[in-house]
Amino acid sequence: MKLAFVVVTYQGERYIRPLLATLRASTDLSEAVVVVVDNASSDGTMEILRDEERAWASERQANGGGENEGGTLRVLPQDRNTGFAGGCNIGIAEARRLGAAYAVLLNQDLELATGWLPPLIDVMDRRPEVAAAQPLIVLHGEPDLVNTGGNALHFCGFGYCGDYRQPASRAFPDPDEVRPVAYASGAALVLRLDALAHAGAFDERLFLYHEDLDLQVRLRQLGYECVVVAKSRVGHKYDASFSPRKMRYLERNRWYILIKDWPLARLAVAAPVLIGVEAAVLVLAARGGWLREKLGTYSEVVRALPDLLRDRREVQARRAATANDVQHVVGEIHFEGFDHPIVTRVANPLLARYWRAARALLRVP
Repeated sequence: MKLAFVVVTYQGERYIRPLLATLRASTDLSEAVVVVVDNASSDGTMEILRDEERAWASERQANGGGENEGGTLRVLPQDRNTGFAGGCNIGIAEARRLGAAYAVLLNQDLELATGWLPPLIDVMDRRPEVAAAQPLIVLHGEPDLVNTGGNALHFCGFGYCGDYRQPASRAFPDPDEVRPVAYASGAALVLRLDALAHAGAFDERLFLYHEDLDLQVRLRQLGYECVVVAKSRVGHKYDASFSPRKMRYLERNRWYILIKDWPLARLAVAAPVLIGVEAAVLVLAARGGWLREKLGTYSEVVRALPDLLRDRREVQARRAATANDVQHVVGEIHFEGFDHPIVTRVANPLLARYWRAARALLRVP
């Protein structure tokens, strides 16, 4: 079994049929299994999945089945919400059990088109150093505009969609480009399972958001590459809103990752800026109505600190001489929703200048 598709669903009643329909219509599943992990949805998601599971089984039987499990839809219902990170780990464990070489993560709110998968698998097959690859993810309903052309990573730990809402032809003028990125988006992501055996699984403490960032920083620390394959495209029904709950996860997880994954030299160089950035984030939180959530992240980080420091020792001990996790780190933030004048006119110019000096100090190639 070469491929296992892993879909984590939660309250996905309006999404899951279109995803599965376009997956079947656009993808050769004869040597692949589709694993859906449902995180205790309370809407009609499970009823739809059971209907789909029966329909797929009947169709497979009518077509003669086969010795392998290719073309099978396997639903793994959970009795609690394990989060995106936990759900992906459950699906990836099943992919390993099936003997898959690659796990292909798909968000429940994607729609796929013919030809999206072969360019990704071709890159993974030809380039063993690539551990994670994403398609060019465009906005559903606005397919000429980019949702993410690979995610950007700021030296203060902020991760965000690269090239967001840029015309795809401008962001990727070469349609055959395979571009290294700080980390590929977990919304549609091919992972090399042999590489994960060395880097570890998704960190389930993160629950939701930045779990893809953390995993790929750890992959890069082992010398692996993460890329976006422009020839492959998928559409994403992306929600660009930032609720207080989402901001809580983003901010808490940013600090988890800084503590666990940043080498000591980079933390030391970033420390003066992190203090100033934290003050700026508090101001933005107060203005944006999520100050209570931001303040609550401090107690969560303190409670998690012993475990984070334990895991930090393990993560940093695995760091290879070929580590490349800092090469694509940036000093500016360019993302819709974070275009407040405090960021664009004050923070970005200062932080970019500081990071240029810090890169020289850290001897970043």
